[in-house]
Amino acid sequence: ISFEIVKHIGVISKTDMHTKEINIVSWNGREPVYDVRVWRTGKDGVKSPLKGISMNETDLLTLKELLSNVDLGV
Repeated sequence: ISFEIVKHIGVISKTDMHTKEINIVSWNGREPVYDVRVWRTGKDGVKSPLKGISMNETDLLTLKELLSNVDLGV
């Protein structure tokens, strides 16, 4: 699997060697998609993708709308 992080949007959370990030990623040379994923950074500084979810712009907009209606009780 090849990937290119086209645009880094932000870090959701971070531990010693893992970050949960949202990025725009091109997988195997395909059209870039929005991607929420855990990344492992090795001792050599190379990032490797772990579990996550990729979605197109329509899916992202639907998720944004759904999340705007979540009552977090804060």
